[in-house]
Amino acid sequence: MFIGKIVKSDSHINYVCQIYGPREVEVEPAPEDYAFGRFVRIAVRARQGDDPEAELHRVLGMSTEPRTYAVGVIYDTILLNPSFGSLGPRLSNETQVELFSPDYIAERAVLIYVMVLGMMQERTTPEGQTEVFSIMHGVPLLSLELGSEIETMDDEQVRAFHFFSDPDRPDEPPYLHMGYLPHIIAQRNSLLPIVALCIIDQLERLFPQNLSLLSIVKRNFAWRLKVETTG
Repeated sequence: MFIGKIVKSDSHINYVCQIYGPREVEVEPAPEDYAFGRFVRIAVRARQGDDPEAELHRVLGMSTEPRTYAVGVIYDTILLNPSFGSLGPRLSNETQVELFSPDYIAERAVLIYVMVLGMMQERTTPEGQTEVFSIMHGVPLLSLELGSEIETMDDEQVRAFHFFSDPDRPDEPPYLHMGYLPHIIAQRNSLLPIVALCIIDQLERLFPQNLSLLSIVKRNFAWRLKVETTG
């Protein structure tokens, strides 16, 4: 589901998204939809066609054109309340303000911070199935645009983003890949090691056959977090 839109960026890979509020969308996002460590994706507009008919076909599931997405993870949440600190007497209570000044209520917002981890491309086959045919982990070349909608990812999409096939070795089976880990380590943010542990917990559930490998990575991140915390 779509949970919000990009309102600013702090860098090429860190974006701020405003969560949709009441009456902005048909189904308002719940807190679990933008939880810490949740994988999300954003369509890269620069790679999509501007043909209205092509866009209609995409919405209806009829388009076979590839779609390019930036894949990210939610690592922080900010609550905005402009009335905080205004503790003086009011002539109207909260219900009256909502009725007569709805724009004032709209100034409250939930912001999430998203770190881009890579890119993925998918397309719809003639049989109507969606397939992922290109995945990249690391810093993307393209930036995102203001107003781009952010969409949650389900387990199958998260699994596809981490399941790599080597085109030079077609006989070898796909394997688990976490090429964005150096990308996360390089960032100076105290929450990112914790979000890395949260990602590994999700992958342990999605890739039970790789528990031994993931446990090693998890111990390394836990040790790093402990060292940084103690200074």
